[in-house]
Amino acid sequence: MQPERSNGWLGHVRAVLGEVLRSDAREFELAQGSLRLRVKRRIEAIPSAPALPAAPAESAHNPAWLTITAPLTGVFYLAPSPGARTYVELGEWVEAGTVVGLIEAMKVFNEVTVEQSGTVARILVEDGTLVHDGEALMLLDPSGTPPEAPERIRD
Repeated sequence: MQPERSNGWLGHVRAVLGEVLRSDAREFELAQGSLRLRVKRRIEAIPSAPALPAAPAESAHNPAWLTITAPLTGVFYLAPSPGARTYVELGEWVEAGTVVGLIEAMKVFNEVTVEQSGTVARILVEDGTLVHDGEALMLLDPSGTPPEAPERIRD
């Protein structure tokens, strides 16, 4: 690296990136002359606060639980249509890949799925709520055991 360049555009980029990383910004764009910088980052380690005020008993959760987060910003729905059965219920066992809700963004419905099997321990947002990318939607307890399959009748 050339020392004279580190104080030029590269130094400017480093300073800007440092400020972006210290903030809670998820997306940032800078255009100055011929320099154009666009930064998008995904913050997964820190779940967002619930959209609704939680009761004291609900605010604490087991650290082993997994947070299901919104993959994009939009309106979150727990059911495929008004009046239909919800995708999941509190306490229900779900397999990896199960659809647990929909997010409507720009008139397109996007499925929200779980990446790991477990029991739905908490539902943190209400049906029809505006959610933001990375916001916590549900908590999943992966330590649960799946319900036993019904026994097959042998002839």
